[in-house]
Amino acid sequence: MPTNPRFRAFSQRITRGYVVLAILLIAVVAGASSLLSFVMYASSYNQAMDSAVARVQQRVDYYQSQHQTIAQYAPNLVRDEAHSRFRVLVRDASHRMLAGEDRPPNALAAAIAALLNMHPRHIDVAGGGIVLLPDLDGFMGYMGRYWLVVLPIGAVAVLVAWVAGRAITRRAVRPLADVADALHAIAQGDFTPKLLLESDSGLQDLTQAYNEVAQRLNVAALEHRRQESEMRQFIADAGHELRTPLTIFMGYLDALRSGVVEDPSAVARVHETMLDESRKMRAIIEKLILLARMEREGDPPREPIDLTALAERAADALRPLAGDRVQVSGEADATVLGDDSELYEAVKNVVENAVRYAPESPVHLRVAREDGHAVLEVVDRGPGMAGIDVEHAFDRFYRGGSRGEIDGSGLGLAIAKRAVERMGGTIALESRPNEGTKVTLRF
Repeated sequence: MPTNPRFRAFSQRITRGYVVLAILLIAVVAGASSLLSFVMYASSYNQAMDSAVARVQQRVDYYQSQHQTIAQYAPNLVRDEAHSRFRVLVRDASHRMLAGEDRPPNALAAAIAALLNMHPRHIDVAGGGIVLLPDLDGFMGYMGRYWLVVLPIGAVAVLVAWVAGRAITRRAVRPLADVADALHAIAQGDFTPKLLLESDSGLQDLTQAYNEVAQRLNVAALEHRRQESEMRQFIADAGHELRTPLTIFMGYLDALRSGVVEDPSAVARVHETMLDESRKMRAIIEKLILLARMEREGDPPREPIDLTALAERAADALRPLAGDRVQVSGEADATVLGDDSELYEAVKNVVENAVRYAPESPVHLRVAREDGHAVLEVVDRGPGMAGIDVEHAFDRFYRGGSRGEIDGSGLGLAIAKRAVERMGGTIALESRPNEGTKVTLRF
């Protein structure tokens, strides 16, 4: 698999690192083994030289006991002591060479001998002297053959390191390239999750982190699109709801201005109608502002709220509209935590819906505690709702197909749902045609 172009330079640096590391390791191993060989050779050389000095001294004593002069026994001594590790030189008293090969030492060999303390041995004898010199030629030849073997092996090892380094680097870089490609796609607006193969990568934490980010971004993008769609629908619905009373209002204004309506009683009716339409517009706008505030703000303040007392307040506020049809019953210790004003608006809107859409029915508010939850039920015995109306009851501006001439904005249950959810509660509606409606708020 070819390396991703964006990571080619990075991959090459890693591969070069593998090659350099292999060269260093081979150099260290070869150098250490060579140094160890020299040290061991030097140690054995010094031992052999000490033995050779004693042995040469014995031979000299023997030759002298045979009344041989140094010139006579020098060739025999050199021949008898021929050795691969040292050379024997015999000189007379005038330092003239009597036997042995006096050749200049190799510079490298001389340096190694000095470094390893392989110094010559001198033996003074009658009529001259004997010198035992270290001879590294044989050992240097051995080391040369050793390096001739090591260098090809090292070259093969470097080649293997290069091939293995490329393979390992490609495998290591592949998840980085996948993540980079996916991030570029995200930067271009494609939030579709591209789940990476975690089992095919050694960078599981990175791929898992990307997968989580991709999923969350996708969810956020979907939510953003949903909110945009809802906002567009919200604006369209708000415009539609406000257009009708505003059209009526402006129509009557034109009629008054043009003098079409002149009778005082007719003018009074026009004024009353305009006032009613103004109240409708104001109610819609106030509910829109309340709903927008609840959508925009964070978590509401938390304060203890007596659910029974709040239900009684909502019922009292609607008595001018409902009379004695609204009844409250419940437990005294049903307390919840939340924003009192928001929860009051929620309960009031639910009760107002029941009062308006079930005009001949009593409306019962029941507060209870069930399984550790505080529950408020609003029940009426009105005409009920069709299934499609139940499904969309909490949608903004939805007023159902059987509303008749009943005034309303279609925002009451939407406000109630948002307020309850902001407190961490749930709201549900159950209804069937001709069987009434029950709305349950659970906290």
